[in-house]
Amino acid sequence: MTKTDRDTLRSLHGRKKWEHIWAYYKLPIAIVLIIVYILGYAAYRHVTKKEDVLYLGLVNITAGSDLTEQLTTGFAEAQGLTKKQQVDLLSGLLLSESERAEEQYVYASEMKLLGAVSAQRLDVVLMDEYARDRLLADDYFLDLRTLDASFHALPGLNAGGTVLDISDTPFVRQAGFSGKVYLGVVQNAPHPERAAAYIHYLFQR
Repeated sequence: MTKTDRDTLRSLHGRKKWEHIWAYYKLPIAIVLIIVYILGYAAYRHVTKKEDVLYLGLVNITAGSDLTEQLTTGFAEAQGLTKKQQVDLLSGLLLSESERAEEQYVYASEMKLLGAVSAQRLDVVLMDEYARDRLLADDYFLDLRTLDASFHALPGLNAGGTVLDISDTPFVRQAGFSGKVYLGVVQNAPHPERAAAYIHYLFQR
């Protein structure tokens, strides 16, 4: 700002002063406001961003609000996690056609599931019998006994050690599913230790 500009500003008052500032300096003002917004938004995202400590997927099953709370927030609380840590839930995946799902939706679910596995954004899968058979055939799951040797004694573990029947665990039993519910941990799970803790959580409640 030149001396002439400063003198001009001093001679103006009230509304005329602000009109003069806006007329001659609106571009730098806009730039400053944009920079302030970007910095503020970045700071907000940094403060509020949550860390995903476990990726949970529901395939061919739907959990009500109470069960969803127990499967996500309940586990986080049981683990003593902070408010900035969370269980990321991937739901609405259907691998079999029904009155709820058309062929295109099933295909989209398959791609979404494959993308989550490829991006290492899936640890634990809860599923029905049909999804269990489909995903076992595609060799999705690791041997749960490699996570914790004590898992070999869990009731409901299949012969290969890759899929666990969790239908009789407290949370799932209370939810009243009409069929069996199974658990598997994907081969490239990014949080295997947390997945093991999740299995203990389901059985110890």
